[in-house]
Amino acid sequence: MNMARCMIFASGLPLNFWGDAVEYAAYILNRAPTNSNAERMSPMKVLTDQTPSLGEIVVFGSPCTVYRDPKKKNFAPRGQKGIIIGIGEETKRYRVYLPKDKVVVVSQHVQNIETLNKTQNKQVQELYLQNPTSLEDNDSARDQVQEGGNTRYQDLEEATSRKDQTQNMKKRTPWTRKKKVVTRSASKNKHSSQGQRTESSAMDTDVVNVVTTSDPRNFGEAMRSSHKEGWMKAISEELQALENNGVWSIVKAPKDIRALHSKWVFKTKRDAEGGIERLKARLVACGNEQVFGVNYGVTFAAVIDMSSVKMIFALARKWKVPAKHGDVPNAYVKADKEDNLDIYIHVPQGMQIAEDLKKKIGVSQNYEIVLELKKALYGLKQAGRLWSKLLHQKLVDIGFKQSLTDMCVYFRWTRGHLLIVGVYVDDLLVTGSDQGSVNSFFDELNSLSVKDLGCARKFLGMRIQYNDENGYTFDQEVGIMDMLKEHGLEMGHSVRVPITQDWNDNEESVAVPLPVFGGDGVVTVKVFQSLVGSLLWISRYTRPDIAFAVHKASRRTHKPTMGDYKLAKKIARYLSGTKTLRLSMIGREDEPELLQVVGYSDADFAADKGDRKSVTGGLITIDGMPVSWMCKKQGGVSLSTMEAEFTAASIMARELLGIRELLQELDLRFEEPIPLRVDNQAALKQLDGERASAKAKHIDVRIKFVGDFAKRGIIKPEYRETSSMPADILTKALTAPRLVEMRQVIGLK
Repeated sequence: MNMARCMIFASGLPLNFWGDAVEYAAYILNRAPTNSNAERMSPMKVLTDQTPSLGEIVVFGSPCTVYRDPKKKNFAPRGQKGIIIGIGEETKRYRVYLPKDKVVVVSQHVQNIETLNKTQNKQVQELYLQNPTSLEDNDSARDQVQEGGNTRYQDLEEATSRKDQTQNMKKRTPWTRKKKVVTRSASKNKHSSQGQRTESSAMDTDVVNVVTTSDPRNFGEAMRSSHKEGWMKAISEELQALENNGVWSIVKAPKDIRALHSKWVFKTKRDAEGGIERLKARLVACGNEQVFGVNYGVTFAAVIDMSSVKMIFALARKWKVPAKHGDVPNAYVKADKEDNLDIYIHVPQGMQIAEDLKKKIGVSQNYEIVLELKKALYGLKQAGRLWSKLLHQKLVDIGFKQSLTDMCVYFRWTRGHLLIVGVYVDDLLVTGSDQGSVNSFFDELNSLSVKDLGCARKFLGMRIQYNDENGYTFDQEVGIMDMLKEHGLEMGHSVRVPITQDWNDNEESVAVPLPVFGGDGVVTVKVFQSLVGSLLWISRYTRPDIAFAVHKASRRTHKPTMGDYKLAKKIARYLSGTKTLRLSMIGREDEPELLQVVGYSDADFAADKGDRKSVTGGLITIDGMPVSWMCKKQGGVSLSTMEAEFTAASIMARELLGIRELLQELDLRFEEPIPLRVDNQAALKQLDGERASAKAKHIDVRIKFVGDFAKRGIIKPEYRETSSMPADILTKALTAPRLVEMRQVIGLK
């Protein structure tokens, strides 16, 4: 059932195809090698004593073209797009679902799907029997090296040169005479203008552009890349680092254990300008194969809140001590695995076991060997938590305290100087009131081999620039360019606003749901989700000017419409023309001793015509520097503008209190009461806690919440004219001149 469930989710087909997925999963499992017998024979091999053919097996949910009888219509289409959902019971035909006709047909006249020919079928079976690794990478599986000594890593150049790297796979063309031959690995495909993959030659896919290099998706692609030697070096370095850290021990595979597979993840590390800095290869375990309670338990990853990151930069600006960036190479493998769990993985690609070592442990074949993990490995579900525990203990040992407001913020007072460390998995952001304390911090963590990368220039995808006169600026120009390239929008015309004021007008032409699946040039749900995910990341980190538009585009991420996609594309086009905008943190010229925290709150009453719920927008600054912003739909329907405004104010009050708690933990002094500025007089009268209206009884709790903190002198509601309200950009669509004006107000220049 797990296999069938994964097939359904990966294909994007509706759940009513679960029966087809189960049947197809059973078909594959009956022909796949199994550990239930010593020879690892498939059930079909045991039953018939014949090795079953794997040539007809394709990915469940693969798009294809199936022949359809034109019924004597000479110019009627002969082909129709379909989705493969299984194989016929009696003949080697495919069961194909036709979305247009909403029927399932069984046909042998199927085109545009990849299958294995006779020679490749034999190679796949031999490689699979050698080592049960993912079929996706079998075309570049390991060769054996006959040498003595301990564990040895093969010369990847020599190993991959032994195989024909341009083995072609025929597409099934039963009713055509001309066979179209493509390379399975070469169909890695460039993106079309709609973000869909299209066929490209091996030469096209292997050309690496300095600005928009596509990282290899697996071991085989890396070995066929024009950067092959660089990837080989990265793989060797990774394997050597894992061996030096004592991550595993090589053992004979115990009976009744299910070892995890592993895969290579390749990443092109870039500098702040987008140029190639280095090539990195990382070996990861397939954590999706783990079973709760068997080989993992509690999971967690240390991810600092973005408002805390911005606050660290704001404090660095105030102290004029540039924040430094620290990185921990191979962080996860430094943490020990849980003692009560046994975790094994198959021998990864690129790693060879010497013959004398095989004899020593009593095996003759690679598939009889597994690696018993001694430390955490990337990809394991619990690896993030194990590393977090190790880092936490190291920081506590040198005198740091963990914040209760944000568990990923650590701080230490030493001789009157404060040192702050923000943790995002294995990236550290360090600043303090004294430059010497910041510089010496990395020496204190030499046991973890923490790298001092100097002043932060790139952190979490943000390009960062700093000077003492103008403070910090942040932008994501490289990320925006990558997003546009990925979705085929780099050549599109830019627009002046991310969303127009007529966004609320419903049109039937744009209310058509996006398809779950589709061929070339078809915008699917997954394409939309990928685009919106990139937009959310950009709006959350450096571009509050698109927050409202992205909020609207992401209302229906699971069932988006063509209108949602058009809006997302419009936002991307807006970013194309404004990608050089930078979020600035200049600070206050008078440099007061106390920090000044200010909150801004705004609402758009009954903004959505569909459900008439209002929109909350808010901004928080420290010494005039933006550290947090939000745009979200209110949970209930407000009955008046006043209600919508102080509902928004109560939400922003919670955010202000969180910032206040963190500053108090750090023992930093700030002005109180904290101003909370709104642009509605009626709401202001309710928020000051002095008055109550009979019309607001149904939201009395929200009023009392803010009013209580107002009476205690913690929050001070204040009036701010709408014309100068920074949060206005977070609640509604603005005209182009107004948008430019508000961008300046919130620090986008």
